[in-house]
Amino acid sequence: MQIVIDIPDQKYKWIVDNPQTYTNDLCKAIANGTPLPKGHGRLGDLDALEKEIINGIKAGNYEEGYEEYGNILNMDDCVKCVRYADTIIEEDKESEE
Repeated sequence: MQIVIDIPDQKYKWIVDNPQTYTNDLCKAIANGTPLPKGHGRLGDLDALEKEIINGIKAGNYEEGYEEYGNILNMDDCVKCVRYADTIIEEDKESEE
């Protein structure tokens, strides 16, 4: 099972530095976490992807200040932008049963 949890940076560092310690806070974080469904696709930063697409469209329109971005001129370019976006959590290759 894969689960996304939200814990303060300080607690995360403490847990990493003391992996043998079992804490109530960690149990609470897991209990409040979000289980990822079996067979989920790769997960990434959608805000960063949106920014990349918007800036790519502006570059494709030859707007000044967007020369560093790849040009997005059509729907295929948008699909490529999504396809090659950075991945934070890899896909779960296990099929849903």
